[in-house]
Amino acid sequence: MDDSKEYQLYLEALDEERSAWGRRTAVKRLSECRTEESLYYLNELIVDRYFLVPDWLKKISREYYVSLCLEFL
Repeated sequence: MDDSKEYQLYLEALDEERSAWGRRTAVKRLSECRTEESLYYLNELIVDRYFLVPDWLKKISREYYVSLCLEFL
């Protein structure tokens, strides 16, 4: 079982029981981790094949993902 901070934030972003603001905050905090693992989870949020993530959250995730990718270059 993965108990990393990044994984917990990823689960918070997917949790439909949380408010929209809470899920957005989880995505923002995930992007602030600035690790390869956080990059992986942001990518998962963007390309989620089961469409569990609403479009607005994918848009926010994509913005953070792109900025984080640029930092890794």
